[in-house]
Amino acid sequence: MDEQTYITNRVDDQINWFERKSAFNQKQFKRSRTIIILLSVSIPFATGFIKDTDIGVVIKIAVGIAGVIIALIEGLASLNKYQENWVQYRTYAETLKQEKLLYLTKSGKYFELEQPFHHFVNNIESMLNKENQVWSQYITKKTEVKPK
Repeated sequence: MDEQTYITNRVDDQINWFERKSAFNQKQFKRSRTIIILLSVSIPFATGFIKDTDIGVVIKIAVGIAGVIIALIEGLASLNKYQENWVQYRTYAETLKQEKLLYLTKSGKYFELEQPFHHFVNNIESMLNKENQVWSQYITKKTEVKPK
């Protein structure tokens, strides 16, 4: 595989994937936090209108539903780790971009190397392998059955 093909098909593809995943997780995190904040501040406000009337019963039900929705969203956000994934994927994308820039400009560790492309490929693949190991450990922990 030549240099340009590797950069386009492997490095740029991975950078784009991490950027897309980072953006998705950022949106999910911000959406979930916004909904939780809005529902959380509405509960104390709504409880001030609870009376022994028909509308009071409706407000009690709405407050209960808001509490359930908050718990559900918190649980899903914790399970899916939106904030952690957002930061981690952004970090991987930026690290790959920096490595690519150093290589293309023949700077830093690529300065005056006899075979900079081989070092570049080794560095990129090492970074991606590390990310795959982190993902594999996360999935293994997530699917382990804990004894009772």
